[in-house]
Amino acid sequence: MRTRRVLIVDDMEANRYVLRKILADEESFQILEAGTGAEGLRLMIEGVDLVILDINLPDMTGFELIQKAEQSLGPSRLPAIINISATFVSGKDKATGLNTGARAYLTHPINPDEVLATITSLLKSNTRMERIERQRNWAEARNEQLSKEKVMLERFMRSFSHDLRSPLSAAVMATGLMQRNPARRTEDLLAVLQDNLRRIDEMVGNLLDISHVSVGGGIKLMSESMELGMLLRDAVANLALQLDNPLELQLESPDLQITWDRSAFLRIFDNLVGNAAKHGQALKPIRIEQSQEGDCVRLVVTNQGTFPEEVLDNLATPYFISSRSDTKGWGLGLPIVKALAESFGGEVQFSNQGDLARVELLLPVALAG
Repeated sequence: MRTRRVLIVDDMEANRYVLRKILADEESFQILEAGTGAEGLRLMIEGVDLVILDINLPDMTGFELIQKAEQSLGPSRLPAIINISATFVSGKDKATGLNTGARAYLTHPINPDEVLATITSLLKSNTRMERIERQRNWAEARNEQLSKEKVMLERFMRSFSHDLRSPLSAAVMATGLMQRNPARRTEDLLAVLQDNLRRIDEMVGNLLDISHVSVGGGIKLMSESMELGMLLRDAVANLALQLDNPLELQLESPDLQITWDRSAFLRIFDNLVGNAAKHGQALKPIRIEQSQEGDCVRLVVTNQGTFPEEVLDNLATPYFISSRSDTKGWGLGLPIVKALAESFGGEVQFSNQGDLARVELLLPVALAG
């Protein structure tokens, strides 16, 4: 049972003493005291669960104290409040107290059983209200998140449909030409058909992968043994034909034998270097540094420039498309990289360090199993 902070606000020491004695046997109560409205307000703002409040204080009325507390805390964070008075309380006083936030009234002389029963009832009520408030806040946050996801998904579908239409139209055109005139079935047209079908397959594969990850699955990998240096040199040579940035590769352990899924690793590597080119400065060298850390391979990719904060905040958000990106994309690349790295049993981290956009990839030397 959690400790409940109960605040007694009364300028009469004798009254505070009586209430302390009544509450002394309740081990779950932490008793706080204040002799003025100002001191009571300070303790209420610090956080209490219940206040036993005298309506006649030397510096303000109890009603004024409740109003000041509500202005500082807001209605939802106002604690349960019991107004208490040494004199007969009129119906008008009770109405004033209830209208300003009090939940109950007591009068001196205090009846111990009535005090404890009132406190217990109010604390139970507050617990239920807190639970309802948490549920309401969660529902509002979830609704806001769903609205954001809906907008991102709509943007993604427009972009994806537009980009899918291009290779699909090219494949249909090449097929139609060869059907209408078999003499035109040349190696060039077959290459056009094959290349565009490959692009379609890659786009659909990415979409299926991220859909599988989104429902809690990993990405299935196939392992084969290979030499790390050769794998990285080939990957860099391939990317050098596609990017304007010079690529600098530094290998610490080129002869290291690894057991990885070649295709999955190249998807990770191509995406990381591509993002370094996208978010870094054009024509500046992109450095790829490999080192070994125990049974893991560490790759650090850096480029002059910075990742937008919105990219860093949405690395694991499928369908997020950076509003600052000049390069067309569907918002799947980085979430897939993260999912692939985790399927390897590793991790990937994106950060800005000074004037560098930096990506750090850590993968075990061999896939589990």
